[in-house]
Amino acid sequence: MRALLLTLALLTLAGCSSEQLVRYQLKAPEKSTVLKATGYAPIEAQLGPSYEEKLIQAQQASRLDAYRRLAEQLYGQQVRALSRVKGSTVDRQVMETRVQGLVRGATLVGNYIEGKFYTTKLQLDTAVLADLGTVENEAVETETKWWY
Repeated sequence: MRALLLTLALLTLAGCSSEQLVRYQLKAPEKSTVLKATGYAPIEAQLGPSYEEKLIQAQQASRLDAYRRLAEQLYGQQVRALSRVKGSTVDRQVMETRVQGLVRGATLVGNYIEGKFYTTKLQLDTAVLADLGTVENEAVETETKWWY
């Protein structure tokens, strides 16, 4: 008898469930912001036997630095700090930073040699992100189904 009551109670509770369907539509920001980033790379510090090879590597390094700086503006920067105390004085301090994200839609503003550095300038109009499908979604329609 007890088992029968327990089974009926479980079936009654299991029969009450719901399903919700939400449809989203991309919503462009009301005011777009233009993000700008500049990347630098020292030419002479690059590996290579000739100046031309060092220049090509500096171009790539400065472009990556500029994209990293754009990613910092879009996604933020993760900071990890560690301090070790020995006795009553700080023995060791370590700080690490990390940036991770996907940057799409950036345009090249300029790249050139500036002194001993190769410089790359990028910009990203955040209004372009709506076209790329990476903006916030807004619920358009919500439908809830109930059955017993």
